[in-house]
Amino acid sequence: MTTEERGEKMEHLRFTMIESFQEYVPEDDIIKSATPEIKAENRRMLIAGYCILVQHPTLGNVLYDCGVADDWETTWNDTMKELYSVVTFNRFAEKLRELGLTPDDIDILIISHLHYDHAGNIKQFQNTKAGKSIIVSEADATEAFVKVNLDDTGYSGAYWKPEFLNLPGIGYRLLKEDTRLADDVELFIQRGHTPGVVGMILHAESGTYIFTSDGIYSSRNYGPPVTLPGLCFDPDSYGDSVEKVRALQKRYGATVVFSHDVADIDGWRKSPYFYT
Repeated sequence: MTTEERGEKMEHLRFTMIESFQEYVPEDDIIKSATPEIKAENRRMLIAGYCILVQHPTLGNVLYDCGVADDWETTWNDTMKELYSVVTFNRFAEKLRELGLTPDDIDILIISHLHYDHAGNIKQFQNTKAGKSIIVSEADATEAFVKVNLDDTGYSGAYWKPEFLNLPGIGYRLLKEDTRLADDVELFIQRGHTPGVVGMILHAESGTYIFTSDGIYSSRNYGPPVTLPGLCFDPDSYGDSVEKVRALQKRYGATVVFSHDVADIDGWRKSPYFYT
């Protein structure tokens, strides 16, 4: 149920963090190994993931990312199941229902990038308002569409073709540059992890919040000093993107929210609690 249906009038945005998963991944993906020998050890690291639902007085229900696919157990290939060991998991559809919502109630869907853990539930938005015009960076979409079509398995570098391509009733709005959806909702592009990860800035009554997605995995990557992830399309640009976030943080006196930092995410109250 939307705020309008409950008869509520919103003057300012509010947002909630929807907890998606915890899983073990190759440590090198997050923190680049110092030597090839260390990488070969295939050490594992626990990460967490989330989505953000924004309820906005003019934009309506805005969803930033949609998490790991609800049906991952039956749809992932063997390579993905070996690489990514899910240990806790909340089904996206159930978390929306807890908020009185369905995919039909979402007005805008923003996908930070098309990796499996951020775009897994796009298919739930087929033939919905949000699903017909999903915001994603042009650079990331180009990378994703080409890579998964060149690989005969449909899987390449954390992109999983069945989750975002050849889905009837799904369309994309390609973001080429930083933009504002409203005075209090900004989107910005980070080159490094992929050719273009969309970050989101929310200006709420309680303060300004910068959601980096995988533009910056964790406080350790943020530094200083900056620590490169191993899963990085453009290492030379990664540091520039971090400095871009630092400048935004300083300009707004903002709180930076990383994408997979377990300790950071544990410190947040989760849905159905809303920050205002």
